[in-house]
Amino acid sequence: MAAVGAGVARHRAGAEMDQERQAYESQLDQSQRQIEALQQQKYQQPQQEDITQKLQKYSDLRQKGLLTEEEFQKLKIDLLSQM
Repeated sequence: MAAVGAGVARHRAGAEMDQERQAYESQLDQSQRQIEALQQQKYQQPQQEDITQKLQKYSDLRQKGLLTEEEFQKLKIDLLSQM
């Protein structure tokens, strides 16, 4: 009779461990999705800022006469196509 009780206890302990493992894996998956979303935001935002900074730099060069209007327009189109 004690062997049956021990078997039931082992079965329950195994089921509890399975539930804990599933909960842990679920939390791990959720954390991974959050990390991926943050990384995606991180990479998208600086690129747009970089494009804006480059566009401003090209505009300054045009105003100083170091770029022609045609060169500026070509560079601007190239930058905007990257967005």
